[in-house]
Amino acid sequence: MAAAGNFNMLIGITCSLVAVLLRLASAETVHVVGGTTGWTFPSSTSVYSDWVATQKFQVGDILEFNFATGQHSVATVSKSNYVACNTTSPLALQTTGPVNITVKSGTQYFICTYPGHCAAGQKLAVIAAAASSPSTSPAVAPTPSSPSTAPAPSSTASKSPKASPSVTPTASPPPTSTTPVTATPPTSGAVTPPSPPSPPPSSAPPAAVAGVFLSLLSIAVAILY
Repeated sequence: MAAAGNFNMLIGITCSLVAVLLRLASAETVHVVGGTTGWTFPSSTSVYSDWVATQKFQVGDILEFNFATGQHSVATVSKSNYVACNTTSPLALQTTGPVNITVKSGTQYFICTYPGHCAAGQKLAVIAAAASSPSTSPAVAPTPSSPSTAPAPSSTASKSPKASPSVTPTASPPPTSTTPVTATPPTSGAVTPPSPPSPPPSSAPPAAVAGVFLSLLSIAVAILY
């Protein structure tokens, strides 16, 4: 029984520690506006803007405005009224100090509505970042790299050699048709000697010529005598 009681006590202590740790982990941050200066009439117009630059605001954090009641106020206003220090139509107004305001998403604008305080720099603009939360999305497996593709051949290297200019062959003149001269083959065998010259025409028989001469001579003698 004692062992069972000790076991239950151990479980109770463990649960308490876990609850405390969760509370600490989820606890909001309290930002004391202006630090040790508090929410008061500033010594310069940049006091609260300089303070904001040193802070990191998240949704759910607490803004703590410390001021004396009856001397200051905290008015939540629009951006245009913040710029113009218009105190006539605030979105919310707190006049009793101290004031705690929860930081919301986006930008919140605060001013003091007492005359001259906002114009002197008693104004505050808070920009909140989204509250960080643990990621619940499963880890995405890396996409396998696709096999490397061989680089495309360079267009310069793949250029085909330039075609040589085509030269039109000059037409040759048509061959002149000539009748081949047939050479007379030499006569084989013995060479035939040239023919002897023809004899001169035969003269009239001497007897006939003599007869004609004698006849002419007779006629001539007859005429003379």
